[in-house]
Parts: sequence; structure tokens; C-alpha cells
Amino acid sequence: HARETPRAPDRTERPVKKLAISLVLLLGLLVAADYGAASFAEYQVSQQVRKQLKLAEDPAVRMHGFPFLTQAVAGDYKDVEIAAKAVKVGQLNELGVEANLHHARLPLNNVVAGKVDRIDVDELVGRVKLKASDVGRIIGITDLTINPAPKDALEGTDGEQLADGTEGDPTKATVQLNGTVNIAGTDNGVQVIGVLSVLGGKLRIEPKKLELNNSAFGRISLPKIFEQSVFNMFTATIDPGALPFRVTPTAVRAERGALVIEGVSKNVTIGPGGVQAG
Repeated sequence: HARETPRAPDRTERPVKKLAISLVLLLGLLVAADYGAASFAEYQVSQQVRKQLKLAEDPAVRMHGFPFLTQAVAGDYKDVEIAAKAVKVGQLNELGVEANLHHARLPLNNVVAGKVDRIDVDELVGRVKLKASDVGRIIGITDLTINPAPKDALEGTDGEQLADGTEGDPTKATVQLNGTVNIAGTDNGVQVIGVLSVLGGKLRIEPKKLELNNSAFGRISLPKIFEQSVFNMFTATIDPGALPFRVTPTAVRAERGALVIEGVSKNVTIGPGGVQAG
């Protein structure tokens, strides 16, 4: 048999491998530097926001968008997300305070120097979240749960026309509330479909439909004589305090576990003199 001639090693393979490894390492270093710079900037913004909102703890700050360094060089951050939990305001002990700063302007030299004392924002979306535990404590229903109501939840009731009116109106929304109430001396689980509205910065809950979820008889409708008393338990007007950064509330909605009030403001400046909207 003819002996095969060994293939001579390709001298170009080793430099190519070294180059590939070097590029991977360089890319890893750039990504690490990008995340490190973002974390530093997020800390600076967190300190300024804590000061302006007079929070007990630093809020969580997340600067979205990759790469971060290109935004830092431009001094224009596309979306800065801010969130503070368990804020105490009036009757509320667990108020969630959130904001999205769209196109926040921060000069790079200020960030590097750790002197973020002024933030100019093209558009600021602020919101507060009223947790089910807080709302339940205020209305006296300790096991209250909150969920968005199905679109057809008020069909066939006196509230049908009003339910249709919530569509396209951001200041109104339907909500499903479940909890245990005492009716004629016995505890019963009830489901209430109500309408949320925001007026003068306050949140209004107006029950429109009620069902009794009784373990012995299944889900049934209550007689009118008891219905109004249960409606009264779920009717409430709650003041969540001012929205973050003095945003005027313009929308309300229900999400799982919370009632949300939201507003938008343009040309906002957050600085030593407080918060100013253009």
C-alpha cells in the first residue's frame, strides 16, 4: 500500500485562531465596559431622583438600549426606567411609583464627574400603582384581589352603556374585584365588576355588577336588598397623592394585583430647583 504523505500544517491557522480569540476577548471587554458605565450612570440618576421625590430608599433605575456608550457620548438616553416600591403616601403604605424618561439629556462630563444635578427630559411618563393589599385595607376587604375585567363583563346590566363608554376614554376603565364580605351573618366570596375613573387626581371605584360565589350554591346573583350594601363596601375614592415629577394624571387602568394611574408630561427638567415642566 502506498504510504500517505502527511499534510503539512497550515501556518495561517494559528494566527487566524489568535485573531479570533483576541476579537472575542475584546468584544467581552467592550460589553463589560458598556454595562459598567451604564450601572454607574444609573446610580447617579437614582441619587438625583431619590432627592427630588424625597424617597426613603434609592429607586431602581434601568437605562434601556445597547450599546449604552453611544448614548452616553451623545448625552441622549432613549428610555430611562425608574421604579420605587412600598412608598408611603397618606393612607397608602405600598404605593408603587414609576416613570419612563424618554430622551433624557445628561452631559457625559457630568456623568463621569458624578454630578448629575440636572436632567432634561423630552417626554416623561409617570404612574402610580395602588396595590390590592392597600386598597383592600382601605375598603375593609382584607383578601381583595384585582384584575382587569373582561370586555363583556357588564353586558346585560344597567352599566352596559357606561362600559361601552370606557372604550377610547383613558380616564375610565373596568375592573374585576374579588373578596370575602359578610352578608346576613355569613362570610361569602363575591365578584364585583366596577368602573374606575380618575378625577382631580383621585381614583374613584364605582361597582356596577355583583355575583355571589357561594360554595354551597355556586355562583349566583344576590337579591337587590343585599346588593346595595355590598356595593357600598366596594365604593371608594382614593387619593394616591401627586404623580411622580408632577405629572398630571390622564389615564387609569387595572392590572393584575393593582390599580394604575398614569400621566404624560413634555419638556421636563429635574434639577436643584425641583421639577419643572415646559
